[in-house]
Amino acid sequence: MNILVTGGTGFIGRHLCMSLLRRGHHVRCLARNIEVGPKAFQNEDIELVKGDLTQPETLRNVAHGIDAVYHLAAAGHVSEISRQAFKHFSDINVQGTKNLISLCAREGVKRIIHFSSTAAIGLPEQSVISEETLCTPQTPYQKSKLHSEAAAFSLGRRYNIQVIVLRPCLVYGPGGTGEFLKICKLIKKGVFPRIGMGRNLTPIVHVADVVQAAVKGLEKGASGKVFIIASNHSPTLKELHNLICEALGIRRIYFYVPLPIAYLGAFFFEKVATTSNTPPIASRKNILSVVKDRTFDISRAKNDLRYRPAISLSEGIRQTVSWLTENKLI
Repeated sequence: MNILVTGGTGFIGRHLCMSLLRRGHHVRCLARNIEVGPKAFQNEDIELVKGDLTQPETLRNVAHGIDAVYHLAAAGHVSEISRQAFKHFSDINVQGTKNLISLCAREGVKRIIHFSSTAAIGLPEQSVISEETLCTPQTPYQKSKLHSEAAAFSLGRRYNIQVIVLRPCLVYGPGGTGEFLKICKLIKKGVFPRIGMGRNLTPIVHVADVVQAAVKGLEKGASGKVFIIASNHSPTLKELHNLICEALGIRRIYFYVPLPIAYLGAFFFEKVATTSNTPPIASRKNILSVVKDRTFDISRAKNDLRYRPAISLSEGIRQTVSWLTENKLI
C-alpha cells in the first residue's frame, strides 16, 4: 500500500515508518523539517515531503496516490496551562487534523489511523478506564487531543473515510526522550519521590507495542472506534524505580513526600510558569495523575485489532535505559 505518515520523524513515527517499510509498503513521510529525515531513517527508502498542517497551501499533492494515512503530527506539553498554549495546541492538533482530512478527501484516501492519547480522557474517578469512560479533559493539551478526535470522526463521516483513533498511554522505548527520560534523570539524581500513600500505578507502554497496534489498525478495527493502547498491567512507581535503578546499575532511595506538600509545590511551580510563560516543572494535575491509581482496559484493542502486548516491562526498561546511556542522555 501507499501510506502517508504525518509526524513520521518523531519518536513513534520513526519506529512506525520503519515497520511499514519492512512490511513492503511505500511510505511517504510528511514533516515540517525534512532535513532531519536522512538521520531519522538512516537513509532508508522513505519518501520525505515538506509541509505544515496549519498551512494548507503547503500540502498540495501530499496525499496524492495515498491509500491510508497515519496521523501522528501533534503539539503538546501535558503541563502547559496558559491560554497561548491552548491556542497553539488547537491550531496544530485540531485545525491541523481538519486540514489533513479535507486534503485526504480530495485525494480519495480510504482509511485514516489518528493518533490521540489517553490524556484526552482526563482524570476520571474510576480506577479501571476503558473507551467507554466519560472524558473529562482539564489541561489545554488534554482538551486539544479530545477535540482532535471529534474532528477526525466528524470529517471522516462527512467524506466517507474510515477513521479509527488510537489512544496510547505513556510511551517509552529506544529513541524516546520524553517523560520516561525525565523519570530516569530524576532517579539517577536521587530526587524521584513517592507521592502520597497509594501504589502510584503508572500506565506505560513500549513503542514496539504501539507500532504493533498501529500496523494492525491498517486493516482491523471498525471505523468510528477508539482504541486504548497500553500494557497488560500498570506497574507501580516503585516497580519502575527499582527496574530503572537495576538497569542503571545504581542504588537510590525511594523517599516519601506527603501529597499536600507535593500539591503545594506544584501550585508554586504553576505560578512561576504563569509569569515566565514556560511549562511548569510539575502541575497540580501532574500530581493528581501520579497519585491516582488507575489502569487501562485494553480488551477492545485485543479483540478488534488482535493487539497483544509483547514487550515485558523489565525487557523494555533495559532496552530503553541502554539506549539512553549509549546516547549520553543520562
